[in-house]
Amino acid sequence: MNKQQIMNRLLELPAEIANAEEDVLQANGKLILAKDMLQQKEDSLLLGNVIDGKNAEIRAAQMRQNTQNEREALADAELILKNATARLGRLRDEFKALRAVVDLLKEVA
Repeated sequence: MNKQQIMNRLLELPAEIANAEEDVLQANGKLILAKDMLQQKEDSLLLGNVIDGKNAEIRAAQMRQNTQNEREALADAELILKNATARLGRLRDEFKALRAVVDLLKEVA
């Protein structure tokens, strides 16, 4: 990268970081929603007497079986949040690294 490319990238990164922060917030909201949906489904199953196993292990298995879609949605939401958070971290690291390069170039000049 030459100096101009570094400067251009430094000017682009704040907007990309802001977008990545928004993605993290949205992913977090979807994760909270997925957790709520799972909890509502579990509550409905318990209150509707659908879960009727004779011991805790059987009841837990019945709960997992009846909430498979909600659990998959929760796992997907967790993965999306992790990916969004990782992307935000990479962008912030790139910004810091480029700022350090600019500082080094100032010292050399």
